[in-house]
Amino acid sequence: MPSPDAQPAFDVNPSALEGCGRTAQHLGGQIPLETAKITEPSDQAASTLQGWLTGPAIHNCAAGWKALLDKLAGEMGSAGTKLTTAAATYRQNEQNVSVSMNGVTGTSTYRPPANDPFNTVLTSDLSPAAEARRAAGAGKAQ
Repeated sequence: MPSPDAQPAFDVNPSALEGCGRTAQHLGGQIPLETAKITEPSDQAASTLQGWLTGPAIHNCAAGWKALLDKLAGEMGSAGTKLTTAAATYRQNEQNVSVSMNGVTGTSTYRPPANDPFNTVLTSDLSPAAEARRAAGAGKAQ
């Protein structure tokens, strides 16, 4: 039975969050430029239908769509801002944790201390020094 205190694990990719946020902001900014083009053609069509109920209906339909799309643009811009802010917050939190644990700024900058009793070697470190530490650690295990 899993621990009731266990939290589901998830990964966050700040670059993906930021990219999605910037895309949402960009697209949200493009929508009003396009919706501004809706009213003139629909009003021209409506003016040719004076005396018909269809004329005002065309105008109201286009105005309604414009209002909804402009609202969507604002929501996309707001969501984009929140995503980019979340990305920046994740990055800052990672840097804060790195500094508090290692006294080193940035991510993935861990360097084992000179007197590391465990011969810690990152699996991503393929340097000759890391290979030597791996070999030394393998020799001790035998």
